[in-house]
Amino acid sequence: MFRPTAEVLRLIGSVTLAPYEQQRAARLPVGPHEDYLAAHILVRLCAARLTGVPLATLVLGQLCGDCGGEDHGRPFLRGRPGIQVSLSHARGAVAAAAGADPVGVDVEDVATAAFDPRVAARVLAPAELDAVRADPDPARAFLCLWVRKEALVKVGVATLGRLRDLDLTAPGALPGWRFLEWNSPDGGVTAAAVARTTPAADGAHDLGPSRFPYQGEQQT
Repeated sequence: MFRPTAEVLRLIGSVTLAPYEQQRAARLPVGPHEDYLAAHILVRLCAARLTGVPLATLVLGQLCGDCGGEDHGRPFLRGRPGIQVSLSHARGAVAAAAGADPVGVDVEDVATAAFDPRVAARVLAPAELDAVRADPDPARAFLCLWVRKEALVKVGVATLGRLRDLDLTAPGALPGWRFLEWNSPDGGVTAAAVARTTPAADGAHDLGPSRFPYQGEQQT
């Protein structure tokens, strides 16, 4: 699911935020504060749509696999080990997904992006780098690949240190994995989710008509 922050915040009264969520949000400046809250609402909405349980009953937790901290790290639903969730936020937009299998989602702000060849060379495979450089809008082309790779990191298929080893332009690069991709109408925001089966990621009927329409599914 991919929505404008302001649209999702209409549901703030329908969820119960955990203390760590309230504390983390309170430390953020106004814009990021709203994006953070919206992402944490939206992921609950995805999970509610998947499970059929009331939105207010879902309790989100986070756990860091490195330090064991419970105020950051991979999100999960308390008491529902069979449901996998993922969330992300950018300036003014949020994305989330839930599924029975691992899911990963990422959203990025294209409007403020600048193409840095040095960064691209560290995270893109040679064929991907060639494709980005040849694109009329390399910054946007780069971020379209980046959101896919970031989503793959979240499901454990890729690691940040070895993104260059993964070539998403190669046919059959990721058998069995499915991408859902979205773009805002003005092209200012792009997002991608990855899962083995189609996750609960389209809840337009829950929020009403969206300014960020679904742009279609791509399967890899």
